[in-house]
Amino acid sequence: MKAELRILHALPVWQPAWQFGGPVRSVARLCEALAARGINIEVVTTTAGLPDWPAIKTGIPLQQAGVTVTYYPVNNQTKAISSRALLNALPMHLARNQLFHLSAVWQPLGLPMQRAAHRAGVPVIHSLRGALGPYSLGQGWWKKIPYYWLFERPCLMKAAALHVTSNRERRETKNLLLSLNNKVPLWQLPNPLDFSNFILEPAKAKLMRQQQRLQLGVSTSEALFLVCGRHHHKKGLDLLEPVLSGLKELPWKLAIVGPDEDGSAARLEASMQKAGLGGRLVRLPLQQAEQLPALFVAADLLLMPSRHENFGNVVLEALACGCPVLVSNAVGVAEELPALLSAEAWGGVLPRHAPLWRNWLQFWLQEWHSKPIPQRVSPLALQSAYGPDAVAAACEQFYMSLLR
Repeated sequence: MKAELRILHALPVWQPAWQFGGPVRSVARLCEALAARGINIEVVTTTAGLPDWPAIKTGIPLQQAGVTVTYYPVNNQTKAISSRALLNALPMHLARNQLFHLSAVWQPLGLPMQRAAHRAGVPVIHSLRGALGPYSLGQGWWKKIPYYWLFERPCLMKAAALHVTSNRERRETKNLLLSLNNKVPLWQLPNPLDFSNFILEPAKAKLMRQQQRLQLGVSTSEALFLVCGRHHHKKGLDLLEPVLSGLKELPWKLAIVGPDEDGSAARLEASMQKAGLGGRLVRLPLQQAEQLPALFVAADLLLMPSRHENFGNVVLEALACGCPVLVSNAVGVAEELPALLSAEAWGGVLPRHAPLWRNWLQFWLQEWHSKPIPQRVSPLALQSAYGPDAVAAACEQFYMSLLR
């Protein structure tokens, strides 16, 4: 039965264009896990973000971890992602697959790809990935709202299903009346995470912690806060300076890791300098996946004050390394953690209100200083809920139910 499943995935960008953030890694990981289960997975994408991609490797199927990937040349590397070559070839790809699973809301490729699938009679599953959340809709709302009602919504209402990653995203989507009269089912499936590099032997973790903290210039008497990911207004870094300014008397440092997309990290650095906290800040560029475990075991607390996150992969990756987290209640995965890790001291979830964060961290730092917090989260609980095979198994069942 598995061999008969033929699924076409589409994403405007693909690995190794990691600069486009979490969806690239999440979709690739899901496709690889599905292929490992014996499902025929084909991916069509563009060379966006890959200016040095060899022309000889465009338009031909390439094998990547059991997945057949075809890259088509992007029309222009510096503008919105579109590809005439991909759209011309799409009917050929659709003809040999049973389902079309894409993630392209607000993307120039999204509407023509969906229309091509409808013409071919291939059911469409559209992963929303936060694109219809209140934060996204609020950015340029005067353009997005009319565009949504005139163009995006009519296509989405023809989908076989809409994929959301968390309970929060499900509620936000229902608020937009996408599931009007239950015509379009909302299918909830979390992002798959590969924890193999994040579950560490205690002795190895201890050594990595010592080495990484030494490189960062963090002493054993200082708590290390970590912010990790792409830095953008959406990530809410502006909350941190008013919070940390009230903790000057306590020993801590803050490491900010990742690319600064819109100057948010630079503005935080400037505000901390002005507040006399510049010596407590460490800046690091984008890190490769294999470098992240060392940062997580070196850190004592991951901070994610985001204005909106439809899921929040980095939260689970940090927890798998034994690093507690403090996240805003706008992070999708946050509300699922208490049920999953009910007996574990994994951290906290707070509204984006500076006094609340300051009070929480003050208490936490006092506790940390008297007795460092040990690893308290069981990686096995995370693996069973968010591991690639567990997520792929649920995805396979849903694909089969749609085809039935």
